[in-house]
Amino acid sequence: MNGQQRSGPDRRQAIKGAGVIGGVVVLLVGGGVIGWQAVSDRPAEPVTAVQPGQDPSLEALAGAAVSGGPGKDGIPSIDRPRFIPARDAGFLSDDEPVFGLEYRGEVRAYPQSVLVWHEIVNDTVGGEPLAVTYCPLTGTVIGFSAPAGTPELTFGTTGKLVNSNLVMYDRQTGSQWPQLVGTAVSGPLKGTRLDTVPLVWTTWKEWRAAHPDTRVLSTDTGALRSYGSDPYGSYDSYPDRGGYYADQGTLFPLLATSDRFPDKDVVIGVRVGDKRLAIHKDLVRTAKTVRAEVTGTQLEARWDDKLDTARVLQRAGDGDRWEPADYLDSMWFAWYAFYPNTQVRQ
Repeated sequence: MNGQQRSGPDRRQAIKGAGVIGGVVVLLVGGGVIGWQAVSDRPAEPVTAVQPGQDPSLEALAGAAVSGGPGKDGIPSIDRPRFIPARDAGFLSDDEPVFGLEYRGEVRAYPQSVLVWHEIVNDTVGGEPLAVTYCPLTGTVIGFSAPAGTPELTFGTTGKLVNSNLVMYDRQTGSQWPQLVGTAVSGPLKGTRLDTVPLVWTTWKEWRAAHPDTRVLSTDTGALRSYGSDPYGSYDSYPDRGGYYADQGTLFPLLATSDRFPDKDVVIGVRVGDKRLAIHKDLVRTAKTVRAEVTGTQLEARWDDKLDTARVLQRAGDGDRWEPADYLDSMWFAWYAFYPNTQVRQ
């Protein structure tokens, strides 16, 4: 199967697995509804071919974009986020997933139950603009800032997907950016790559215990949403998951596929220059430390027992100083679809 294109199963069946019956998914949007037509009810959309052994070009990624259902800004970003102290976050249960951020002296928690309805938070952290982004279909959460020499950017959702992954647009130039790669594939900023800031997957109980002074993204977003429910399924204590998150099918066409791991297995994806490495998260969980070398750069994936998650560090220079690598959690199918030339540790 490696290197071959594949479209997902009937979306009606997959969404049934998430507890929604019928061929149309209905989401509350500003008090109204948007219906998501089943993939099986739409004409097939073309997917640009990818050469075996090569990662997709920007043109291939742009050409592979398909409608995800809601139109532009149909899934609204949070542009004026409000944060509350941990003691006031009564809407969160202990085992709920949160995305933890430690950056520029600030500590914040972004609940998955909020981001699943918005996907993008245009935030400011330590005086610096930072977009916190989450794609439920690929399980990827990434912080982005504009690189030096690029105007300050804010982001919205295009309504399109590539390899089931959120395609963002920036409101300043209209350029389009698949979230997982963080590189503009079209528009005036085509080829520009955003700077990344890692966030960690953990639970509210673990994050709160490690960071009792954390601030928490509030449900006071200005939008009417069913916070506390998830239209795709449920995350319980790992590895128990329900709905789409447990089902091994995917919903949209993929540029490349691999059966090396089950589709929804979580890998830690690492980028070093133009090289890519995937480390199965369970390997880090078991081994506690996994070492690798990519293009001469020494990497260590270390298990954080307090937060029950993995962090990846890279050696800086010739000394003993380590700094965060460019890494993220990702469902295997998505990492491989964007990076079929990836190296793998398992």
